[in-house]
Amino acid sequence: MGREGRRAGSNHPEDEEDRESSSADPENPESTGGDGDSPDTSQTTFEKGSDPVDSSQQATNGDGGGISIRDRLQTESSGGVFANKDLVRSDTIIDEDRIVGRDDQLGRVVDNLKPVLQNEGIPDMLLSGPSGTGKSLIIHAVCKQIVELCESQGKTFGVISINCEGPKTADRAVYRLVKAAADDLGVDPGVPQTGVSTDQKLERLYELMREYYDGVIFILDEIDMLEGPYQEAEYNSLIYQLSRARKLADFDGPISLTTITNYADFMKDLNSRAQSSYNPDDIFFDDYDANQLRSILRNRRDAFKPESLADDVVPLVAAFGSQTHGDARKAIDLLRWAGELAERRGADTVTEADVRDAQEKYTENRKLRHISGISTQKKLSIYAVAATANYAREHPEWIPAGPAFKTYQFIADTMDADQYSRETFVNHVTEQSTYGVLDFERRGKGRGRGVHMYFSLSEDPETIMETIREDSRFEDLAHEEATISAVVRERLKQFRSKN
Repeated sequence: MGREGRRAGSNHPEDEEDRESSSADPENPESTGGDGDSPDTSQTTFEKGSDPVDSSQQATNGDGGGISIRDRLQTESSGGVFANKDLVRSDTIIDEDRIVGRDDQLGRVVDNLKPVLQNEGIPDMLLSGPSGTGKSLIIHAVCKQIVELCESQGKTFGVISINCEGPKTADRAVYRLVKAAADDLGVDPGVPQTGVSTDQKLERLYELMREYYDGVIFILDEIDMLEGPYQEAEYNSLIYQLSRARKLADFDGPISLTTITNYADFMKDLNSRAQSSYNPDDIFFDDYDANQLRSILRNRRDAFKPESLADDVVPLVAAFGSQTHGDARKAIDLLRWAGELAERRGADTVTEADVRDAQEKYTENRKLRHISGISTQKKLSIYAVAATANYAREHPEWIPAGPAFKTYQFIADTMDADQYSRETFVNHVTEQSTYGVLDFERRGKGRGRGVHMYFSLSEDPETIMETIREDSRFEDLAHEEATISAVVRERLKQFRSKN
């Protein structure tokens, strides 16, 4: 398999360095007793009300007997419902015969990239549409085939792909591109992440292209997340540079810049320089309907053992999926969770009840539990947005960021908490879109009037506020309802008078 085949299955490892780990190392106390035969390999387990017991990592069952954790980990399960669980992981790059309901989009991507095989020029592309509609899936599936066909012709086609949700700035995004190319080629990046200019990093990227590749496609997933700390979003400069990369790099082969976004009006937010150099083929991906989701899920039935899926499972998962805006990613995850629930209860068949339990667990307080666990400043930011929505006279669906930030400042002052900049406030709020807490969008107000950010909460704002006030640091805000309400309405009034 070619380089893209190896890289495509890695689920963007370049993003891992920016993610906080959600797991912690378990405690592993050293052995304190025994007869000394194997002091380095025995483990100690503490039972309530008893002395430490040398038990090779034993846990007690309901009858008081020991269960060896190590034995359970090393024993192969004879049951279970899965045959290949990776097929029901939404981030797995699948073969083209499993792609359903995207014939038009698939055909356009293929037609756009096919000239690479004749060493001819290829267009830039913009893949837009809601989450979970196959944008990343299709571009990577097609690129995988292009890489392999090029290798059969003795050519090297580079697929340099990053997710822009992590880097935040153009400088870091350029370094990610350098590292993605270097990892693909098995060479040293040649530049450090910090301490050198963006131009030096770009030049290193161009050197790698000239030395190793016959053609290149840059894939910038979630490009709209690359906003940066300044008033003008940083994706403008990156798009401007990469859309002119063939000239800037003095590169002879074909190059495409492909951006991926959920934001339908993304092109309207580009500045004039970026718009002048980036003229992509705009390919829109609409929501999947229930029939398409059913076909997608049926094409992954071999993730399960034969006869392990009850007949009503796939239709029910598809129905739930179509209710969540036609998101295939969520439908695939739901099918996997149902299988995992079946395995936990020791069953060899996934039933309708498992699907309903999985859906309930997915939706039941998931977002509110997430809100309970975020940092104080992030809670403060979300509380301000919820309060702005809750106390506005007409309860708007979309909350302007300006009045919400003013509310944040007032509440922070009330709590005697640190106040951060508007950019940090916006970053804290928009980050929650990753967890389904809210959506956000930018709206232009016409020539010379700028662009405003708006937030839309996916949960009842009063419920969000109540959840945050369960934190003792916020509980006194319940007594400030009248004051906060007055501040919200005054700030919204001022905002409307200016806009």
